[in-house]
Amino acid sequence: QFGPAHFECRLTPIGDPTMVVEWLMAHEGALPAVALDQKEKQKPEIVLVPEPARVLEGETARFRCRVTGYPMPKVNWYLNGQLIRKSKRFRLRYDGIYYLDIVDYVTADDSASIMVKAVNIAGETSSHENIVMLLMEKGLNAN
Repeated sequence: QFGPAHFECRLTPIGDPTMVVEWLMAHEGALPAVALDQKEKQKPEIVLVPEPARVLEGETARFRCRVTGYPMPKVNWYLNGQLIRKSKRFRLRYDGIYYLDIVDYVTADDSASIMVKAVNIAGETSSHENIVMLLMEKGLNAN
């Protein structure tokens, strides 16, 4: 009869075609302590802050930011203090940089306050910008 067993797979180094798979088996006794997260935790920092956008009537306003920190921070965008959720009007994406696209900006009421907030276990930070949408009629220049 077999008792409890612990199996662990170590792949060293990751991405190497000559990778070696090593199986270790421990049984009947205390499991060895394993430090899974030895990297120093870092508070989030917004290293690329959102900038004001000039938007033609009916076009998309795009904001972007880059955030560092460990573990990877959770990033949320806010419009006039309200959490932005992905929808037809609000497009959120990430490719190393966080993007917020606000589609169909059409009225002066859409001038807004945009905030991006980054949070992880080490802390939080935010960038708060007063964004004025310059509504321009197509074919005219804005200052």
